[in-house]
Amino acid sequence: MMKSRFIPAIVLGAALAVSGCVGGVDVSREVAFDTPPPAVENIVIQDWDVVAVDVDVPRTLTVSEANTIKPRADIVWREDPIGDRHTQVDDLMTEALTPAFEAVTGSIPVIVNIEITRFHAQTQRVRYSNLPSEQEIEFILTVVHAETGVILSGPEELDLTFPALGGNDAIEADAAGLTQRLRITRRLQDWVQAEFIGTVAPSVLVAAAE
Repeated sequence: MMKSRFIPAIVLGAALAVSGCVGGVDVSREVAFDTPPPAVENIVIQDWDVVAVDVDVPRTLTVSEANTIKPRADIVWREDPIGDRHTQVDDLMTEALTPAFEAVTGSIPVIVNIEITRFHAQTQRVRYSNLPSEQEIEFILTVVHAETGVILSGPEELDLTFPALGGNDAIEADAAGLTQRLRITRRLQDWVQAEFIGTVAPSVLVAAAE
């Protein structure tokens, strides 16, 4: 974890294992997550200045609109109207990550590339049931020098999957504005804070959610 941009480098811990959309986790109404965001495995983070975030949602990723417990697809997203789910996921990820990475300022200009490999939110059937479920966010992280294009870190597979809300908890959360989009945004921004910043003003972390 990079405590300060003035610290030249630090080795981060191991990434969390991949987990499924519906699993044996307890549904909780708490905003806090059960586990911290995973660190990048064997990556040395230097004194980076993130000048751009490039999110890629490949068109090869499959999409499902089936209202089943766990559709067999790479992308499941229901909080936007039916449409181009690839673009919707790209927009969500970009809007969440860009303001968080703007706080990563150092001396080496870099571009953070995020290639989505799985984005599996809840179907309506699961969200309003008492089935335990998860928000799956998996991607490949690569950091390149903004001027030379040289890869400085990665590519590394990361999994930011975390427990989702369900049943009455989900209904109450929706009424309070605590949507899947907001919880996913917070998860992504917490990850940036933990792995690239260490500490950051709360206003930066919630900017994309307001």
